Amino acid sequence: MLNSIDLNNKTYEELLTEAIEQIPLYSQEWTNFNVSDPGITVLENLTAFNLLQQSRINEVTDEIRQAMLKLLGHTARENKGATLLVQTPDQPPKQLPAQYRMQTGSLSFETSRVTALEPWKLTAVYTVQEGGYRDITYLMDAKVGSVPVFGAQPEKGSSLCLLLDSPPDQKGSLNLWVQVEGEEQRNPFPEQGGPVFARTRWQYYTAKGWQDVEAIDTTRGFLVSGPVTLTLGKEPPALLEEAPRQGYALRCLLEEARYDRVPRLTTLAANLFQVVQQETLAKSYRFQGGARVEVHSELAAKGFLFVYCREKSGQPYRLYQRYAGVGERGRYYLLEEQEDGVVITFDKKRFGFAPGKGWGAVRVVCYAEEMVHHRDLGVVYGYEDQEISLDLVRDLLPDQFALLAETPGEDGELEYRFVSPGNTDPDTLCYQVQSRQGTVRIVHPGVGTEYRLYVCDCAVTRGAVGNIRAGNRLVHISGPQGMEQQTVYTSPAPGQGGQSWEDPEELRRRFASVMRQVTTAVLPTDYEYLALHTPGLCIHKVKAQAISDENLVKVAVKPYTEERYPKLSAEYLQQIRSHLEAHRLLTTRIELVQPNYVPINVNAVLYVRQHYRQAEEEVRQLLERLLDHVNGEEGFGGWIRFSQVYRQLTDLPCVAAVDTLYLSPATTEGAALVDSDIRLGDASLCCPGTFRLEFHNHVELRH
Repeated sequence: MLNSIDLNNKTYEELLTEAIEQIPLYSQEWTNFNVSDPGITVLENLTAFNLLQQSRINEVTDEIRQAMLKLLGHTARENKGATLLVQTPDQPPKQLPAQYRMQTGSLSFETSRVTALEPWKLTAVYTVQEGGYRDITYLMDAKVGSVPVFGAQPEKGSSLCLLLDSPPDQKGSLNLWVQVEGEEQRNPFPEQGGPVFARTRWQYYTAKGWQDVEAIDTTRGFLVSGPVTLTLGKEPPALLEEAPRQGYALRCLLEEARYDRVPRLTTLAANLFQVVQQETLAKSYRFQGGARVEVHSELAAKGFLFVYCREKSGQPYRLYQRYAGVGERGRYYLLEEQEDGVVITFDKKRFGFAPGKGWGAVRVVCYAEEMVHHRDLGVVYGYEDQEISLDLVRDLLPDQFALLAETPGEDGELEYRFVSPGNTDPDTLCYQVQSRQGTVRIVHPGVGTEYRLYVCDCAVTRGAVGNIRAGNRLVHISGPQGMEQQTVYTSPAPGQGGQSWEDPEELRRRFASVMRQVTTAVLPTDYEYLALHTPGLCIHKVKAQAISDENLVKVAVKPYTEERYPKLSAEYLQQIRSHLEAHRLLTTRIELVQPNYVPINVNAVLYVRQHYRQAEEEVRQLLERLLDHVNGEEGFGGWIRFSQVYRQLTDLPCVAAVDTLYLSPATTEGAALVDSDIRLGDASLCCPGTFRLEFHNHVELRH
């Protein structure tokens, strides 16, 4: 499965010749290779059987391969639209309807439900430590750099305080976006568990003091970028007057701080709402049975809609028509158009028909203008594996797709049933959606007469393309043709979660990649890979050394921290050991080793060219770069070559000649002088030591 191999690349004659050539390797007594020999006859039959087997193996279908990979826990990825947090404008409408669409470039983003917007703004941001407020409001400008969110030394009781100019709605949720600095140096946290460097609590200010809010915080104490969703309690917000500026306050209180790196923010945005990268072509809405339903959707506002009602529980739906002023008896509804949708009214007393009670008794199916002309998929004729193509549609979202089946009823009226993909009832329609191709495959047509199919739910996406960068502008266009108006939105956050459909070959390659990942540590390089990728940690360099006689592996690890010469903390030691223990061989012992930093001293006498005023500075910068293995790309151990340092010095434009050069380690622990070179230990990294430099002017002789 890992590699595609063509087993039919040899003919019968080639396979038989290879088999006969192998006979002398296994038997000295078998010397008759003529076709009259019974052994050759048996070999001919086995060769023919082998050829048949190979041919059948080559005929394994993609469906079979996918089923085999599913047994191993690998299923093909399906299309998924990216989500994006968008900034509420300065003067927002009260709410946006569902399928409110905005464009950035060729990508469409839209609301998935009716979205209430609030006019409040984030006016000030403070870091609060020991009662003192430090203004960091400039974080709302994404171009200003970064700031430590809980100060340079985070301590228990510190907080991040946000001031709003008006109270937020307690019924909805508040969405924030936090962008942190340096997260690219940190390994991803696992979905559950992992190291805990901080514990925080979100609160809001009320007349009774600070009250807890329900928070979904994905930032791990501001160590990774992500959204924060807050839901206020029942107590109304109150003005906070102790801050330098008055406002309605939210805060993130630091209850425990054991940070490996000081968390720094580059962007903080508030009052956001969510849109999804998709384009809805058809959407069905369900309502409680009654005399009046409201559909708040941009699709509904366009007027291409069909209304289906269930008049009694358990019965199929019937199609209702918009009343056109002709006749007084029949399945009719009245329609009132609104800016963000429509209002549908039923009058049983007047028309004689109306939907029954219960949830889902009314279904309203709305279409985009183009899709309404392609909603009819034709007739299902009653055989399995019938494929039906959707016109002008590709890259479907399978979880937002459904069909409507139309069949004649016993009374001669047409009946309708809504059918979702994945149904397994053999008495009803069962079908699968092939999302990339935009086709429907009938798995089982069900029991009954022929029926016609219509699309009732359909949305398309660009998948992973929707994971756009932060800072994009999105435009919504409204109004009649020739008088269009543009509303511009901005997104402080990148698109997240977009995923594209995976074909069988892409699935096979991903499976092969996963199988090749290190899961059991055998070689020193395996230990290095696993330690370097310990979840949630910032690991810079790793070196593993196997000591066979002791069945021991020593692993030296240097973390990323803000210290000049960082050491492994107790938390790091525990997390790395736990990660390695889960992957080591049973009898192998593991020893974690702290990095050893070895200063390298330099004594040199150099002749510099005339008119160079910065010669000493250039020489020192070069030596510091060459001898800084702590921050450089060099790993643990290795050599410091005298010849390399000498050559680099002589290549400097300011240096005419190197008269004397001597390199020496400041300590013999972890380093050794070998002739003029320095050999570093397996757990050692060198760093600049004491430079004793003597400079002389070089006098050029003129002829």
